[in-house]
Amino acid sequence: MLVLGIEGTAHTCGVGIVSENEVIVNLSHMYRPEKGGIHPREAANHHAKYLPKLIREAFERSGLTPGDVDGIAFSQGPGLGPCLRTVATGARVLSLKLGVPIVGVNHCIAHLEIGRFTTGAEDPVMLYVSGGNTQIISYAANKYRVFGETLDIGIGNMLDKLAREMGIPFPGGPRIEKLALKGRKYIPLPYSVKGMDVSFSGLFTAAVNKIGKERKEDIAYSVQETAFAMLVEVTERALTHLGKDEVLLAGGVARNQRLRDMLQSMTRERGAKLFIPPDALCVDNGAMIAYLGLLMLKHGKAMKLEDTAVIQRFRTDQVDIPWNVKRHRKIYEKAPGAEAIIEMGEFYGLKSVRKIRIAKNYRIKEIDEKLRKERTRKEARILHEMKLIGIKVPIIYDIEPYEIVMEYIDGQQVSTLLNSLSDEKVKKILENIAEIAAKMHQAKIAHGDFTTGNMILQDGKIYLIDFSMAEKEADMETMAVDLHMFEESFDAAHFVHAKQLPVFYQRYRQLMGEEIIKKVEEIKGRRRYV
Repeated sequence: MLVLGIEGTAHTCGVGIVSENEVIVNLSHMYRPEKGGIHPREAANHHAKYLPKLIREAFERSGLTPGDVDGIAFSQGPGLGPCLRTVATGARVLSLKLGVPIVGVNHCIAHLEIGRFTTGAEDPVMLYVSGGNTQIISYAANKYRVFGETLDIGIGNMLDKLAREMGIPFPGGPRIEKLALKGRKYIPLPYSVKGMDVSFSGLFTAAVNKIGKERKEDIAYSVQETAFAMLVEVTERALTHLGKDEVLLAGGVARNQRLRDMLQSMTRERGAKLFIPPDALCVDNGAMIAYLGLLMLKHGKAMKLEDTAVIQRFRTDQVDIPWNVKRHRKIYEKAPGAEAIIEMGEFYGLKSVRKIRIAKNYRIKEIDEKLRKERTRKEARILHEMKLIGIKVPIIYDIEPYEIVMEYIDGQQVSTLLNSLSDEKVKKILENIAEIAAKMHQAKIAHGDFTTGNMILQDGKIYLIDFSMAEKEADMETMAVDLHMFEESFDAAHFVHAKQLPVFYQRYRQLMGEEIIKKVEEIKGRRRYV
């Protein structure tokens, strides 16, 4: 089977032709604004101008004729509306003219599948980093699910915006990378990780405020080290959460060598593997659209023309995956977590847990030591606060700069237990979790990593653990992130019980009212999927 794919979600217009065995041709042309960022209508006009040329050139270079093509695929979303509509129109015309089936595909999944196709990765956690997208994606039960993402802007957009503030033209990311190589001093900047989510707006604002006060090279260096450390941390957290041992890097920012080096350091220390497609397949491209289209068509997913309307906010987990994704082996048992390693032992005859925040070699010393000390102190303080408000947590036995020795809770982790329980038992657990969340938020405390992986069930009672990213005197936004993080991780990890999630919100609403829940919906609405 031969499929021609057309990419056009944002600044790049791309055309690729693939077979079941290889990428035959992959061509693209990027829209580069004279000043500022991407103007959607101008980008769409660019695509309309270059798409016919790219299609002709694709056939010329491949030695194929239009009659050889068995199907047409196009990027249906997520993306900029005018750009998506332009390439969709082109795809429809080709499909009608050639008399071959058409299929619209999800741009994010296309990155993942072309990565699996060209690297040999089987069941990876994908770190997808581009202009508008920053997501942690992995396969679970017939769908690719989003386990974490940016709470505000994509990493590529952040770097491009910073470059513009420095007077550097679009695209600014590659130039920021070159400046960073000449950096000599680390400038402390906000480090914002919430579970498997990240936020770049505070980092961006702080960096802009340093322009004119610090060397541009040092600002670029500091931004990269901070932002990339955040990305690697959430990727490692996803590996731990999912028990996987493969990382696939994708998106335009995937070409950054420093990010690659940091991921390589993290995966090597875990005994995991890092997979990176060729540069031309990391960026937005037509070949990835063609290959995902080929998979969809092979599995009977051809579309009627009336079903090819573009979807600007096309969520990754909206797509059913009809092909088999082979579950890869779990990481060896003693692989470190994203935060720490856990050692079992005794403390003066009491069964105990020693939580050790080991140095992470992917982070520079200035960031690593600060995070480890701050998180250790913060966790100890918050554990004490939680006891005072009546939430069950382990008792602290001892504390050192990077270590906490605490009570061993002899129970079952809720994340490993939940999927095997009946709906009625899950409902009771969800009500209990909602009560814990409400009690915590009434005290103005946000957990920061509020997932079932940080809950232990013992004798019918839930203990909350891992408060390293918790916040005291938390504002409404931070508390809403707790709820959103719980919802997102529950949908991804406990999809068999996804219909029971309203039970959690119903009980939380009874105790806390609507205000924080409304903030959750606001967060969802402003997240950037394009």
